[in-house]
Amino acid sequence: MTIRPNRLVADVLADAPATLRVLLDFHMRCVGCPIAGFHTLADAAREHGVDLDRLLAALHAAAAMPAIGMVPPTAAGARTIERG
Repeated sequence: MTIRPNRLVADVLADAPATLRVLLDFHMRCVGCPIAGFHTLADAAREHGVDLDRLLAALHAAAAMPAIGMVPPTAAGARTIERG
């Protein structure tokens, strides 16, 4: 996935959940922020005083990593409920 400066923060988080850790590591309070659906990554970096190029590089690295610990409930041995 290509992460560009004009992408909305909320869209990046939805498309690549691993990027959440990056935003927290950069001390950005975008996670759960109601403005995340309106702010681009460039906006957020400027508001938080974060170097945009460093942020984008870290977001790309996180988005490229395989999701760890995200196992669908049925694959994790959850019981199914039969109705009848």
